[in-house]
Amino acid sequence: MKITDRDIDNGKPFDWGKTSLDYAKFRDIYPKEFYQKIVDRKLCIDGQSILDVGTGTGVLPRNMYQYGAKWRATDISGNQIEQAKILSKDMDIDYYVVPTEDISFSDNSFDVITACQCFWYFNHEIVMPKFYRMLKKEGKILVLYKINEYLVLD
Repeated sequence: MKITDRDIDNGKPFDWGKTSLDYAKFRDIYPKEFYQKIVDRKLCIDGQSILDVGTGTGVLPRNMYQYGAKWRATDISGNQIEQAKILSKDMDIDYYVVPTEDISFSDNSFDVITACQCFWYFNHEIVMPKFYRMLKKEGKILVLYKINEYLVLD
């Protein structure tokens, strides 16, 4: 599915699905410290239910799976989800092909909603009310992104 964003490449449509094989080979780029910072915040750990939006090839759920959380992951690209399923074939991760703006899980479903390197692509006026509805009472939204050489956890 093509995405158009006037702030990216002057609005020229792009399709993450065309890069899925390369993402599957080369996108697993985060060091162990990246994941440890998440765990240190008591997020994405045993007993928690997590929704990862814009998952791509499932880098975050695949690498965090060892910490015991139950993961669901969505992406707009069927090709990305196909690669995610292949890469996590021995893991119990539920994947869905759906644009983030169209997700519809039950109210109070998740302890944490994560968005790694993708949050700026979403229509926030649509997705934020959905996120808050789907989060449990004490739930957290974890936006992860890298600027130059600095890791930011929001």
